[in-house]
Amino acid sequence: MRIVFACCSLLLLDGCWDRTEINDYAFWMGTALDTSESKKVKVSAQIAIPKEIGAKSKKDGTGRSSLVISAEGNTLLDTCQTIQNRLPRRIFIGHRRAVFISERLAREGLGELMDMYSRNAELSLRSGMFVVVGRPPEEILSMESPFDPFSSDAILRQDKFSKIGDVAVRDLFVSFSSEGTSPILSAIDSKLLNRDQKKNMVDINKLAVFNKKMQMVGLLNNDESMITLWIINRLRLYYLTCYVPEGKGYVTIDETNLSSTIKTNMKNGKPTIQISLKGVGTIRENLTEFDLSNSSKLALVESAVNRYVKKLAEDTMRKVQENYSTDIFGLGEEIHEQHPNEWKSLRHNWEEHFHGLDISVNAQVHLKRIGVYGPRPQQGNISF
Repeated sequence: MRIVFACCSLLLLDGCWDRTEINDYAFWMGTALDTSESKKVKVSAQIAIPKEIGAKSKKDGTGRSSLVISAEGNTLLDTCQTIQNRLPRRIFIGHRRAVFISERLAREGLGELMDMYSRNAELSLRSGMFVVVGRPPEEILSMESPFDPFSSDAILRQDKFSKIGDVAVRDLFVSFSSEGTSPILSAIDSKLLNRDQKKNMVDINKLAVFNKKMQMVGLLNNDESMITLWIINRLRLYYLTCYVPEGKGYVTIDETNLSSTIKTNMKNGKPTIQISLKGVGTIRENLTEFDLSNSSKLALVESAVNRYVKKLAEDTMRKVQENYSTDIFGLGEEIHEQHPNEWKSLRHNWEEHFHGLDISVNAQVHLKRIGVYGPRPQQGNISF
């Protein structure tokens, strides 16, 4: 009797009436955002072509693993519907790896465009986000990487291993919602991108600086970007090259265990900031006249490295204060945490206070290793 009842019950169960087979999906891997000449939103989508991934046609260069479709509209979802109308499969955006924003759009402001990203549950907040300088962002999607089937994925990995690590749309929202921190994004220099070249690579060596209105206000070069990431504790590895005047040459240091400590004080109602940058260094290249096995010479190199780090940090922070007046270092948040009562009177016009903020930097890089050999190799002095 129980067996008969179980069999009858199975007849009443519903099937997956609304399921979508994987072959019915078009996987959206990367997005490029720009503004058109008519002031509309321009969206370009990098769509995966599954049959070309790893296919023989890809090996001989006759096939592509993705296609790029562009559309214009009044809103982001308006353009998405246009893109959907051009595809024989249902768009699935959950696998999107990166979003590339034109410099023009970034300078106009991202505030209005961020509304969809905060409302649409299908969008992954872990997608990387970049500002593209020099060329239209859709050209990044069309680029063929020698390392990955999709350029959006290749650039995300390149950024991960070059400096920042894991930075996503989520981090942009966190910085934007904070009263004491302004957003930054990695910037891609695409000026050398050759559309006729089969395999392309780009430089990710700058940071785009944004204000609290989500408008891009400037760029930091490679050295300024690295020291900024060190200050905000988002840098873990850094190859630093500096000139040692006492040794009449350059050294390159492999710095690890990088950390930053920010202390704030209130003096006559005004905040002052003390930043301590620490790290451990290994000398990878020595072009000075010094024999680094000599501890006194090594101390001179260490002193030169710390002077360089201190000056670079102070110059970078002064540039951001004077030229951009936007707190990308999170100093306002530090004041909020350490002096919550005083922060109440500073929070409403923090950018004005940040512009004239008194900041001092102390660098403490310890050169722990000099490599296998002390002096520079010369004829007759090499022995292992």
